[in-house]
Amino acid sequence: MDVIEKFINDHSEVKEEIDILEKIVNLLNSDAFSWNNVFKISSFFDKEVKEHFRLEEQVLFPVMKKVLPSDKQKILAEIEKEHRPILSKLDAFRKIAEKHSEFLARNTQENFIRISHEIIESIIPHAKKEDEQLFPLAKIYFKPDNWKQLEEMYFKYLKV
Repeated sequence: MDVIEKFINDHSEVKEEIDILEKIVNLLNSDAFSWNNVFKISSFFDKEVKEHFRLEEQVLFPVMKKVLPSDKQKILAEIEKEHRPILSKLDAFRKIAEKHSEFLARNTQENFIRISHEIIESIIPHAKKEDEQLFPLAKIYFKPDNWKQLEEMYFKYLKV
């Protein structure tokens, strides 16, 4: 599996967790709701989504910036810019989980639902844009040296 395929695979894992998040949001108004599920999702976001973004920003994007022609840089800039508001929503999600672990007030429920929907509505199209518009550019413009550099940076990042 090449590094680009690893990024795409990470997106499918996020999609599965987003599906779980949607189910939790639906459970929020029922008696079956468990706050522990929120902590699991928040932990997943911290571990997987934020780490995935850091990996892209420190490994993939720098290589792509060097390789992509100027007319293709716009999509890279758009995708990179989308990370910040998504990360901000994930931080808000985590803060709600930390602050309201004992008692879930009605306004907290509404805020949680709102942020959850914002996360869902931003991560899925973001990942789709990367899969459909950005990653294919690597397959078009990367030369063997670029693939080697990406792989070296990837494993250095992972400290493997």
